[in-house]
Order: sequence, then C-alpha cells, then structure tokens
Amino acid sequence: MKTLISPVVGVAMASFMLSAHADFIDDSHADVTLLNRYLNQQGRDVVNSSAKAHSVRDWGQGFEFNFRSGYTEGPVGFGLDLQAFYGLKLDSGGDLNDKDHQGRYPGSMFPLDNGKSADQFGVLSPTFKMRVAKDELRVGTLYGNNPVLANTDGRLYQQTNTGVQLVSKNLSDFTFTGGDIFKTKIRNETGDQGMITAGGTQESDRFLFGGAHYTGIQNTTVSLWYSNLEDYYQQFFLGAKRHDALSVGAIDTDVRVFRSLGVGANADGDKDFAGAGLYGDGASKGRINQTTASLLESYSLDGHTVGLGIQKNSGDSDFPYLDSGLNSGDAHQGPGSGADTPALTNMQLNKFQHAGERTWLAQYKYDFGKLGFAGLTFSAAYAHGDDIRTAQGTTSEWERNIAVAYQVPTGTLKGLGVTWKNAHASPDITGATVQDENRFYVSYVVPLW
Repeated sequence: MKTLISPVVGVAMASFMLSAHADFIDDSHADVTLLNRYLNQQGRDVVNSSAKAHSVRDWGQGFEFNFRSGYTEGPVGFGLDLQAFYGLKLDSGGDLNDKDHQGRYPGSMFPLDNGKSADQFGVLSPTFKMRVAKDELRVGTLYGNNPVLANTDGRLYQQTNTGVQLVSKNLSDFTFTGGDIFKTKIRNETGDQGMITAGGTQESDRFLFGGAHYTGIQNTTVSLWYSNLEDYYQQFFLGAKRHDALSVGAIDTDVRVFRSLGVGANADGDKDFAGAGLYGDGASKGRINQTTASLLESYSLDGHTVGLGIQKNSGDSDFPYLDSGLNSGDAHQGPGSGADTPALTNMQLNKFQHAGERTWLAQYKYDFGKLGFAGLTFSAAYAHGDDIRTAQGTTSEWERNIAVAYQVPTGTLKGLGVTWKNAHASPDITGATVQDENRFYVSYVVPLW
C-alpha cells in the first residue's frame, strides 16, 4: 500500500489547485487550541535495587492550529486536514550527560537537545482525504484509536501515525476499517520514527490493521480486528460492548479478548526483535505468545457510575502493543514506555500487561451535572495485579488514579477546560519504581470559522 501514497497525494493536490469548489471552503472548519500542561512525577524508591529514584517536572505551553476542509463536489470528493503545532518549554530539568546528578531527569513532554529538554519544538501534520459514497481514504497523518491501536494524549503533543487508512460504511450496520502505518510520531518527537514493541531493539516500518464494528444487535456493538507489526507480532481481537437500561439505572458491559503471536524475526527467536516478558524455553528469546481477556461491568444511576472488572494475561510474554522506535520514549526509561495500550487496564502510570498477570479493577465516576454543576466530573480508579511472572518468581503491583475535570459548557468561556490528575503506583517488581504523579491541564479552544 506504500506505493499508493504518491499518486493519491498527487491527484489530491492537483484537484485543489484546479478546483476551488464552495463545498471545500464552506464546509471547512478551523480553530486554535491553547494548551498549558504541567506534570510532576516523583520516584520514591526503586524496588530491590540500590538505584536512585528519579523525579520529573515538566511544564509547557502549546499552540495547536487545526483546519478541516469539506470535500470538492462530484462523485469523488477531495479534501485536506492540516494541523500545525508549536510547543514552548516553561520549565523542565535534568541533563542526561551529567552522570553524577541523576536525581532529576528531563521528562517526556519535550524533545531532547544534547541531553536536555528542548526550549521549543514544532510539528506540521497534513492529511489528504478522498471520499467516494460512504468510503473515506485518508493519506498522511492519522490520529484515531481502535481496538488494536491506542495513541496517547498525556503530554503537550499527542501521538500520531503516518500512513494510509480506509473507512467504509456502505454496508448497513457495519463499519469496516483498514490501514497501513509506516511511521509513528511519539509525544515528544518532531520527526517520524520506526516502530517496535517493548523488548525489541530493531525498528519495523509496517503496521497493518483492519477490522469491523457491527451494530445490528440492539444496544450492542461487536468488534473483530486484526493487526500485524512486521517482524514482531500479529494480534487478533474480539470484543463486545452492550448498554442495558434498567427500571432503575443502567448496566454497561465491556468484553475484550486479544490473542497475540510472534511473526517473522520474533517467531524465529531473533533477539533484536524480542518481546518483553518471561519465556517458557528459559532462554529469554522473547517469542510473543499470549492471550489477554478482560471483562468490565459498570452500573450507572443519577450521575454515579461504579465499575468492577478483571483482566487475565495468559502465556509466556507481556501484552504487545505498538510503540515508537529507539530514539523516543521517556528519556530515562527508553522505548516501550511512551505509548498507551488498547487493553482495559491502561492506567495513568502503568499498563498491567505483564506475563501471567491477573488484574482486578474498580472504577467510580460522578457527573456533577446532576447537582446543577454542568461540565464538572470526578473519577477514581484502582487496579491490583498479581501472579506476575518474573525471573525472580511471581510478584504483584497496584495503582490508584484520581481525576477532577471541568469543561465550561456555555457562554463566553465555552471551550475552556481544566483537569487535575493524581496517581500513585506501587509495584513489587524488581527494578520498578514506586511513583507519585500530578498532572494539571488547561486548554482553551478558539473557533476561527
């Protein structure tokens, strides 16, 4: 599919130059988002290690311009989406070149410049699009999440991917999606990177994904997806989400099953393409072979939502997920730390994706709109994982998250949002860090037209 990029982009650009149809302009939308984000992460202790726990403090201001065009007229419509981002460092610290003072590290909000956080950075992200009936082809920067791909938005700049994606809604009750990603751009990088999964030391340049959502069953969405990170893993996904209104309240069900197997160099035992985890052959060759199954049941009533869930990782490897290459990720943690997973247990600090891990999850959310404070929400989550397989034996971990958010719903300040997130992670895994983290986000969306 890589060979499609040049001709599709060329046709799209020619169409823009030759046709300035009203629909392209009249159906367009543009806005500017002002982002101010602060992150403070304090390491208390490194488990069973004499290493010094690190701290991170990052504060930045971002300016994000978004333009989304309409489509030119005719049976085949062309359009263009464009994002321009500029980030400015307000505070950060640490120097990776200073080996004697490693209590504070440069964080993951800004790119690195000679071992330190860069003072500023910018990214320009175009996406060309083409529509035929209810089919839409996008070429360039891709933003969306799906059951086999999760893009993180936990820093100043969001993770994006570069590739091709086709979405079809021509068949009633079905949405089909297929795509090919060639590069990814993590949250603190300005350039595209190759792709890996945790444990690997060689980059891949192809992530194929595809799947379908079926909504023909009342109040239920059934999903079937497949992905393949070349030379690392293939992953099958089957999931279902259902909403049932009761005479008092409502119940939501979320079921997810992943089956992951090594492919190419990983299946052959090549250590450069290894996955993370404990492996049955005892040689730590990193062959990916695991299943992750989860269930979350949530009950809602008068603004309150209580959820209880369980997830089990079976097999000899960690849950694999797409991450960017070897020159990215958290400066002190390396690759494999800077992306989210599509699994149920993707928490603020940890992912609970280890080999053999069984995780119990509890959630609580409240919408203060029921008390007349529209736009104000509170949430809390607790996860406890045990049966984690390591070289030292089985172990455990737990994490607690709290978040308060307010979004101005109407009036002059509509578009203003404020969020505070707090997390504490306490793993018993050798080499892992006991951490406390606070995040404070302020955003303001200014519509231009």
